[in-house]
Amino acid sequence: MEVHEVIDQLTTLLSKVARNKPFLGVSLSEPEDAEPVEVAEDLEECDPLPWFSYLDSSSRVISVRGANVYMASLYANLEGVHLTVPVDTSYPFLAIKGSGEVISEVESSPLSRFVRTKNVNGVPYDAGYKDDNILDELRISLENVAISKSRRAIIDGPVFPGPYLPVVGEPYRSAYESLIRERRTENLVGIVKRLNMSRKLQRSELWKGEKGFTDDVVTLELGRGRERYVTPVLREDFHLSSSTLTRYMVYVKVRDSVFRVESVSQDLLCSGVSTAIRHASYRGIPDFIEVADSISRKLGASVYLLSFIHAHSKLGVTYDEWNRLKLATLDLEVTSS
Repeated sequence: MEVHEVIDQLTTLLSKVARNKPFLGVSLSEPEDAEPVEVAEDLEECDPLPWFSYLDSSSRVISVRGANVYMASLYANLEGVHLTVPVDTSYPFLAIKGSGEVISEVESSPLSRFVRTKNVNGVPYDAGYKDDNILDELRISLENVAISKSRRAIIDGPVFPGPYLPVVGEPYRSAYESLIRERRTENLVGIVKRLNMSRKLQRSELWKGEKGFTDDVVTLELGRGRERYVTPVLREDFHLSSSTLTRYMVYVKVRDSVFRVESVSQDLLCSGVSTAIRHASYRGIPDFIEVADSISRKLGASVYLLSFIHAHSKLGVTYDEWNRLKLATLDLEVTSS
């Protein structure tokens, strides 16, 4: 079944069972991480990776009568082999939350191959399940598929995905922990571009200034006057309920851009940093990360447009969806330019 057929069948099903139900609404938030880090050692000189896969994912949500429909997209270049979801519909790329009637109809239909109705631990996506978490779980699941197909991968995002777990309640924390344990991290490098929600550096010995600054600001200050700057290697313990994982990271400034490079292996981290700097675009971000980000966002925008067209004609959409439509259209225009 192709993606447009999945969307058509799902909205048709919803129009039969949820057309007269109220909208659920969407509530999203921006989590902030808070794990402390310590300086481990200076970064050594090393060669870039001779070969690697790279990937990124994107997610969106549309609110229709009686349900919220979540959609994830992924682009992975697996050493020259392209994996594009949902062009490839082999993996679930949609999720839905709604009433028991809505969920039951989806689960008993052929759509169940493509649409998740429960989290990784089998907890139903009922009306009270948080929207942010469904989007995260759907996207992380696709990333894990691509990582499992890679010999060595660089991901646009952290090695251990998700928010700061100690402040996350159940059933969400357990879901993140399951997805983290499922992820193959031994040959994985993460590149984190969004540092404006992270405050790790201000609590490290690298920063002697005032407190309260986010990592992007601190990195720019540490590298002020230099076209290229790399921090020493930092170590962070990542606490799960029954175990503690360790990741190593450095912060990098290239021209006016800053990002963080992560790995569970210090040797792989070193090569990952060299690779990121070697492939820096004129913006300062690794060009392969920009490519993966652009394609995954374009795939996601296309799925959203398909969903909007079908939902608007069969179910009706909220006012907010018109604003999301504009953003999706803009993503298509920007990524096509």
